[in-house]
Amino acid sequence: MMDAPTMYDHLIEPQAPLVFRSGRPFGAGSRDGANFPWPSSLAGLLRTQVMDDRGWRGPLTAAQQQELHALGAHGPILAERLAEADGKRVTPMLPRPADAVLLDVEGGDRAYHRLTPGTLPDDCGCDLPPELQPLLLAGAPKGKPQPGPAYWPLATLLAWRGGEAVRPFTPDEPASETRSHVALDRATLAADPGRLFQTEGLDFSRRRKNDGRGFAVRDWVFLCRFASPLAARTVTFGGERRLSWLEPAPAAALDAPPEHVAAIAASRRITLTVVTPALFTGGWRPAWLDAAGEVPGIAGLRLRLRAAAVERWQGISGWDLAAWHPKGARKAVAAGATYWFDVVGEPPAGWASRLWLAPISDQPQDRRDGFGLVVPGLWNHP
Repeated sequence: MMDAPTMYDHLIEPQAPLVFRSGRPFGAGSRDGANFPWPSSLAGLLRTQVMDDRGWRGPLTAAQQQELHALGAHGPILAERLAEADGKRVTPMLPRPADAVLLDVEGGDRAYHRLTPGTLPDDCGCDLPPELQPLLLAGAPKGKPQPGPAYWPLATLLAWRGGEAVRPFTPDEPASETRSHVALDRATLAADPGRLFQTEGLDFSRRRKNDGRGFAVRDWVFLCRFASPLAARTVTFGGERRLSWLEPAPAAALDAPPEHVAAIAASRRITLTVVTPALFTGGWRPAWLDAAGEVPGIAGLRLRLRAAAVERWQGISGWDLAAWHPKGARKAVAAGATYWFDVVGEPPAGWASRLWLAPISDQPQDRRDGFGLVVPGLWNHP
């Protein structure tokens, strides 16, 4: 069995609101929404630092491009940084799992309810493949779905995966900031209507307190893993060359809790929650399930799909700097998607820890770019 490549944890602290394009073309008076960065944006940032460290300039050779693409970049993971008396504590914030439904049930009680694989009544049917189970709301509550926080603290997600109830909590995440952009017509010195647009970025800075006196003691950062250690430096991340600070992350910032890994290792029914968008050739379903069901990069770990909770797909494209043309648009499984699996046969030693934040996208390059990172969890029955 081949050992997993060594990855080094890094932290990115934005110094200004960051702008990441959705790929929608600009038009007169148009505005591109505040978007969370794609894994490929992070991969490009980190590989550029390696290129600069090696003094590579101008068009890269095929060998240099291949060497850079081989460097794995996993992330970005949003994190909340809280200033405390003994330093700063960094808490990973992961996308809400798709099987957690916030309902206003009859009587005015708001609570998270769990989607879980089940069996339909005899007089009901569906068009799912025979091997997949439908997802049912545990307890069959009646209520109206409500919007909730887009990101959960890691401890909250693991508690949910462990079968615990999660109480509704107030959303807290980076705010959006809108800026207008205009160009002047040199002849008339008036605004050129064809070059008027707005961009919306994510503001990661500390917020003012509710009483307006000073700032909160917490801000937002990114955590990531990279195949090469990088020294602290100023970098540009996203559009308009907005500045960020890159440095090694605090020790164990992205490590799996040992008790959680031990519980996973003792189970033969698990869930995988996607925490960065995933790319599968079959749409929502991993293509590696059609063969032996072996998880990419973990030889001997075979899984059988039993159910899936997948929300609306996301469109992703980008710009190929090497070929100097747009990349083809693809459909990505949105972060938060949850899959239920049976472990087939005897898994290899250490498989549970190796699944932690492992990429499960179909194509090797997509995995190296960080698409489809997962957090394993227990399959709890109601």
